Amino acid sequence: MKHVYFRPALIAAFAGAALLGTVSYAHAQDSNTPKSYLDNGLKVTGLTGTDASPFHIKANYTLFDHGNIVESGVFEEWATGPWAWHRMYTEKKMVANEWSITHVNHVTTKDSKLDLAKLDARVATPLTNPLFQAVNYTSGVDLDGVAGTFAGMTLNCVEVKDAAAHSGKTDPDLLFPLLCFDMKDSTLRFVKSTYTLITYSEFKPLASRSVATKMDVNYGGKTFTTAEISTLEPLGAADQAQVAPSGKTVPQPYMHQATDAPLVPVKLTECAYPISARNAQERATVQVNVIIRKDGSIKSAAGGTGPGDLVEAGKDCVDGWKYEPFKLDGEPIDVGEGFVLNFDGGPFKGEPAYASQPPAVKAAASK
Repeated sequence: MKHVYFRPALIAAFAGAALLGTVSYAHAQDSNTPKSYLDNGLKVTGLTGTDASPFHIKANYTLFDHGNIVESGVFEEWATGPWAWHRMYTEKKMVANEWSITHVNHVTTKDSKLDLAKLDARVATPLTNPLFQAVNYTSGVDLDGVAGTFAGMTLNCVEVKDAAAHSGKTDPDLLFPLLCFDMKDSTLRFVKSTYTLITYSEFKPLASRSVATKMDVNYGGKTFTTAEISTLEPLGAADQAQVAPSGKTVPQPYMHQATDAPLVPVKLTECAYPISARNAQERATVQVNVIIRKDGSIKSAAGGTGPGDLVEAGKDCVDGWKYEPFKLDGEPIDVGEGFVLNFDGGPFKGEPAYASQPPAVKAAASK
């Protein structure tokens, strides 16, 4: 199975409808199949289908943590195809530009201080390609259809039977959320799983597509991301040059996504607890940024979070680790990831957690 990326994790049942109202479902009749719901939705949803036209969009976004605003800014994208685009994020006085030349060939402006992987996952992907997980709903996956009403709309929803059996080591919520389409026009209205509900509304046409200009993401019962498109238009001839990289750029490794095949460790060694941390009785969870090379060897990268001595101890340690080569489209590539290590008053042992995975449910749902 081919896995694709995008990150936010996805929410609880339309559930007793505490969030949005009541829902009533009935299993679909044979005359309407879940595959037809999905196929019809793919024809009109998003901006990145193979038949989609070049576009320019601009949107305001806000990111939340436990319901509190932590970041806000403006997102802009110029695109001529699914893997040919230029994205620009502006927050306060910080600006970051990112270009995609091919699926795995990305470059950014030098010294960008914004977390582009996070912004792409929480803003760009769900806005421009809200059905990115549809590639996982292959002919070998059994689909079930449910039809009913929710929040005043009549919906056709698609879910995967026994999703866990098709997911391997990956959380099935990340690969197979419930997808709900408006019965009248096949627009995608809701994407939901155990803890996340994404709502799309206020649609506008662009060529053959119907584009949701408002997106709201709720995670663990709290607002997680909001975005609203202010500019939606075909890419004009004068803007074609925007798609080509300009200025001083640096290549970026492909960033591992929650929906990709899992990383598989081959060699993990114990990470020493530094004397400075022992003397200070320091306990902390740190993130060490790494690049897993094509041969599976590890190279620690710039940045990281947590006390400096523990981050450095983590970097010294993980440089000696080894993983199976990560493959995308069947080819080994360099892949970026954040290793999360917990120094609880002693050395770190075992497999790390990964920054690309969704946050712990209890942490996200806590008050």
